[in-house]
Formats: sequence, structure tokens, C-alpha cells
Amino acid sequence: MDSRPFLSVVIPAYNEAENFKAGVLQPVVEYLKKQKYLWEMVFVDDGSTDDTHRLLGDFCRDRKNCRMIQIEHGGKAAAVTAGMMAASGQIILFTDFDQSTPTSEVSKLITRHQQGADVVIGIRAKTQNDTWVRKVRSWVFVKLVNIIALPEIRDSQCGFKSFTNGAAQQIFSSLQVSLPKGQINGGYMGAFDVEVLFLAKKFGCRIDQVPVNWIKVFSDKLNIWREPFMMAIDTFKVRIYDILGKYEK
Repeated sequence: MDSRPFLSVVIPAYNEAENFKAGVLQPVVEYLKKQKYLWEMVFVDDGSTDDTHRLLGDFCRDRKNCRMIQIEHGGKAAAVTAGMMAASGQIILFTDFDQSTPTSEVSKLITRHQQGADVVIGIRAKTQNDTWVRKVRSWVFVKLVNIIALPEIRDSQCGFKSFTNGAAQQIFSSLQVSLPKGQINGGYMGAFDVEVLFLAKKFGCRIDQVPVNWIKVFSDKLNIWREPFMMAIDTFKVRIYDILGKYEK
């Protein structure tokens, strides 16, 4: 029998003490405990400056299926990449700490993997608490991504994506645009999801898209105007890097 976990859940964390104390992780653990397969939770503390490291350390110490990695602050791309490369599951999911998409939605993604998908991404079908400004901003960015890099992807930015272990290793070891360069401020993530999906497509992965529930959890970690601008620049960079052959091995 394969002793590896069937599912690894990777959760990046940057200054998440408030969300932790609000109990956002409890539903995750309760859901996973009900599953018949082996699982693990891999937290990546992205150089938090609040009490996140201590809280997650205590959380993992009491749970044999949980572990924590600590990295120098590098933004979401660096944190997720560290977790994906360290995870040992046959299927590896990354999801947001605030659980804007409940981890229980992973059952929909697993079904697609069992049908042959290498990568499965959540599409924000049912959204709550979102503002019209954010919806318009998101729509514009999605259209930009469709034109430049990913014409067939309906929602590149939903932070709920799963990968077979082999696909994860190949994709996340090949990231270039998204990896931190110089000082990173706040929760910056750039066009991280775009580069991941662009590489998945380039490497011939089968990508399935599945509607998931999504609740907007407001945060002041990202600048709602500067961040999309930087994401647009990075999206162009992904396309340019490909043209220049920087993804060729």
C-alpha cells in the first residue's frame, strides 16, 4: 500500500493571527477527519510579524497530520511554492487561510482528478460579500489574462487549485516571474496563478475547471489598485518569458 497521504492541503499564512483566533481552521480539520483517505496539512508561515508562527506551531504540535514550514517573507507565490514542493500527497490542494472557499469543496476537485485531470481549478460561481468595484476589477483582469495568456480559463485567480503530485513538482519548480525579487511588502502575489496555469498548459497538463462556493473575506493586506496593475505587468512578463524561451529546460 502507498503510505503517502492521498491529499495534502497547503495553506500559506501571512499575519493570520486574527483569522486563526476566529477559528477558521476548525472546519478544515473537522472535514478532513471524516475522510477515509490519508491526509496532511502543510502550513507555510510567510515571515509573519504577528503571532501567527506561535499559534500555528501550537496547532501543529497537537496534530500528527499537520506541519509548518517557515520562510522569509516573499509573498503568496513563495509561500505556496514552498508548501507545494514539500507536500507529499498524491493530490495537492492549495487554499487560502481565511477559507474563502471551504476546504470541503475539494471533493469536487478530487472527482475530476479521478477522471484523469492533472490540474483542477475552482471557479467562483457563487460569490458572497463582494463589491461591484472588485467585481469589475476582477472581470477586467480576467479578460486581460484571456487575451494575453489563457484564453480558455474562466477564473485564473480563485485561490483554490489542486494538482497531481507530478504536475505540482513540474510546474512549481519552473516558476520564474512569480518568485520574489528584492523586498516584498504585504501580501503581494503578482500574477502567480496566471504563471502556474500557463505552465500547466505549456507542459501538456489536462486542466479542469469546477464551480465552487466563494465568500469575499475583506483584508487590508493588498492594495486594491496597485496590486492589479502589478499583476497585469507580470502577466505580460509570463508571455514574454515564454517567447524568449525562458521556460525551456
